[in-house]
Amino acid sequence: MADVILFFSKLQKGKEDYLLPISLLTIAAPLVKAGFSVKIIDQRLEKRWREILTEEIAKKPFLVGFSVMTGLQILNALEASRIVKEKSQIPVVWGGVHPSLLPEQTLTHPLIDIVIVREGEETLLELVDKLKNNESLDNVLGLTYKKNNEVFCNPNRPFIDLESLPSIPYHLVEVEKYIKKITYTSGHPGREIVLFTSRGCPHRCGFCYNKEYNKRRWRGETAQRVIEEMEKLIKDYQINSFNIQDDEFFVDIKRAEKICQAIIDKGWQIELSSCCRIDYVAERMDDNFLHLLEKAGFKTLFLGIESGSPRVEKIICKDITNEQVIKSMEKMHRFNINAKYTFMAGFPDETIADLYQTTDLILKMKKINPYVRIPPWRVFTVYPGIALYDLSVEAGFKPPRSLEEWAEYDFSTIKNPWVTPRMKKIIENVIYSIKFLRLRNKRLNNTPLHLLLKLYSALIDWRWGKHWLSFMPEKFLLKFR
Repeated sequence: MADVILFFSKLQKGKEDYLLPISLLTIAAPLVKAGFSVKIIDQRLEKRWREILTEEIAKKPFLVGFSVMTGLQILNALEASRIVKEKSQIPVVWGGVHPSLLPEQTLTHPLIDIVIVREGEETLLELVDKLKNNESLDNVLGLTYKKNNEVFCNPNRPFIDLESLPSIPYHLVEVEKYIKKITYTSGHPGREIVLFTSRGCPHRCGFCYNKEYNKRRWRGETAQRVIEEMEKLIKDYQINSFNIQDDEFFVDIKRAEKICQAIIDKGWQIELSSCCRIDYVAERMDDNFLHLLEKAGFKTLFLGIESGSPRVEKIICKDITNEQVIKSMEKMHRFNINAKYTFMAGFPDETIADLYQTTDLILKMKKINPYVRIPPWRVFTVYPGIALYDLSVEAGFKPPRSLEEWAEYDFSTIKNPWVTPRMKKIIENVIYSIKFLRLRNKRLNNTPLHLLLKLYSALIDWRWGKHWLSFMPEKFLLKFR
């Protein structure tokens, strides 16, 4: 019998990456240390998840917990929560980013009894103790809950000292199922797993949840603890690639330097990837540091630019410049580290002129280096807790009034009311055509297909240069060929 059931809901329709459910493993760690038994059910992997959940409910655990983000995961969590409610009186507890930012609205749903706000490790342990002993929840910090059809919001819990947390109980899941055999870091065969070494971010990007959720506080594990965690994963699971999923790994440059040097000293032949800010590369990372990253095994850095319009950059508080973008490109080009530059469109008050400033910057980047990696644009989505929320409401955004409505939001669908039909066409056409941009400048074969690609790439380059991106009829022919 498990004292606690933790449920990880599917994030999207169809096939998805099976990343380690680290949010559940970390909150399970204090429970395991305290002697409680924990059962993790991953809906992404378990075809029989309904039967398994039903069987575990029958054993009468103290609670069933869900970690939930805005989007489709909400609907899947609600489906599982309904099973719990239909078959038992066991408390349903939601945590994670979405319920943390909207705890009271979350609790208006009849299937949910308790919300854990922000970090859950200490709060969940205390909650389980209270439920076990049938005690009041009134003094449990970080808890919002229903009692007699009334919602009670306890004060927030202070941020956790990451060094005080127990080690992650990997034995609660079949780790092998979460190991990627083709690495995200380089695309080569390997054994890759996700790794978190810090929480939060000190910056103020207007589209990010961090400003509200983590209050712009960054906390990193010590270099020694990070290396010990890596060593455990390398030894126990033969990991040779780490996809570091921190919001911002490089806030403490000295810490990053210690981690890299320790990897080199141990002689590990591993691959690494993480996010990084443009201004960090441009202003804080010299050639010696970048060489250290390369030597330690960094193969990919994801660098967010978002917009090429200085006006939009100010609106979204990105705090970088186009000059820093070009400077970072020139620096990264000298090292064997793949840089992927990401963009976003559809911000409130963004204009067509702003969109074309972004395409101009991308075209300039591609002219400097046709091999520079720029994935398709993401679409700005109004999530709860972001700094652009109020501006979005002023621009016509109608906040969802239920969990089911919040479940409809994602980063790929253009729904913002301020995006005109022409802007929508431009964004969609950019997302489609960016893969052909400056393709003719790459090393292609002289096959008929590659010759056609070169010709089409020249047409795309011309359109981007002339800002003729609102009409691209051939994409439908190519899509359905």
